[in-house]
Amino acid sequence: MTDQILKPIEHETLAALADVLIPSAESMPAFSELKGHQNHVERVLILRPELQADLRRALARADALSPSDTIEKLNMDDPQAFGTLGLVASSAYYLDASVRKLLGYPGQISRPASPDEEHDYLHDDILQPVIARGPIYREVPD
Repeated sequence: MTDQILKPIEHETLAALADVLIPSAESMPAFSELKGHQNHVERVLILRPELQADLRRALARADALSPSDTIEKLNMDDPQAFGTLGLVASSAYYLDASVRKLLGYPGQISRPASPDEEHDYLHDDILQPVIARGPIYREVPD
């Protein structure tokens, strides 16, 4: 990627913080062990640009503290930034093909309903109260 959203130092800080949230365990790699974690983070931020400000605020809090202390302080003082850091890190982590392979998750795949499943929602009369109620809607003003 040529035009990166985060600076290299921000990616380093993010990797250090994300390793606290996503450490290596059993066969699963830590966040920073993923070869393409910077690209995955950039992809998340391209898809969710509204997360950038909160993420940058979280990364800015890491100046003088250890990664563990930063995570703890963020969780207590700025839950919005903490949540965004976790969301971006976990989203980027699961974008990695090697992680999905280790989990046995091929990604989202199209699975059209079979003809036998097509009308499953009609079984057990689960929709009968809605059908009996009839249409309910509000007129939309012009």
